[in-house]
Amino acid sequence: MRDGHITGDRSTTDCDEEKCFVCETRVAMSDCADWYEAGYKKDGEYRIIVKGKPYTVYCDMHTAGGGWVVFQRRIDGSDSFWDHNWTEYRNGFGKMGLNSNFWLGNEALYQLTNKDSDVILRVEMRGDRTPKAKNPNGYWWNHYFKFRVGPEETNYTLERLRLDWKHNEGNASTAWYDITYSVGAKFSTIDRINDPRPNCVTEYRMGGWWLRYCALATLNGAYELSKDPSREYGRFSSFSNL
Repeated sequence: MRDGHITGDRSTTDCDEEKCFVCETRVAMSDCADWYEAGYKKDGEYRIIVKGKPYTVYCDMHTAGGGWVVFQRRIDGSDSFWDHNWTEYRNGFGKMGLNSNFWLGNEALYQLTNKDSDVILRVEMRGDRTPKAKNPNGYWWNHYFKFRVGPEETNYTLERLRLDWKHNEGNASTAWYDITYSVGAKFSTIDRINDPRPNCVTEYRMGGWWLRYCALATLNGAYELSKDPSREYGRFSSFSNL
């Protein structure tokens, strides 16, 4: 995630008897990694510019080497997530922070995942409050590679996402239960269902997510304390970091 853009402040100054044009330039930060490399090591909101467009993002500067753009955070059930509409998912919603619920926005996600050739997605999940859960205090994580989301004209299709099984250090994925199942799927929301099975959104409440005949893991799905944990449809309580 390295991509510099030049901005500047113009001024004129005397050069003998002629006016000379002076442009003081600076490199605009294009992601949290740029800020981290510039010496900013504190978690918080930062301003970035991606392909000429400004965004405010939350940067995690301490996890796994720092410099992560947090594009989703879910800590409890106070925000439903699954029933936010297309516009809200496109523009983002919630209050940014490590102790709050938010979604950065699909348009920002599209821009960020297309500015570099190998964007890493980090997923972190923690055990929820389900009384019958086998691991109520568990912790799972994984790194996924080549993460790329298409533009809105493609319904923000999840174009690429890979897991390096040979060198996998995380524990959040198995051969039968993995978010890479959604590669090639279009994003669905309650008011724009792109899944061939609409009930994946309306009945199972698995939106907004990349759905194609539902999904093996939908991290924006309904946050519930199910009486039967085996029917949670891969819905988790915490997910963070780009």
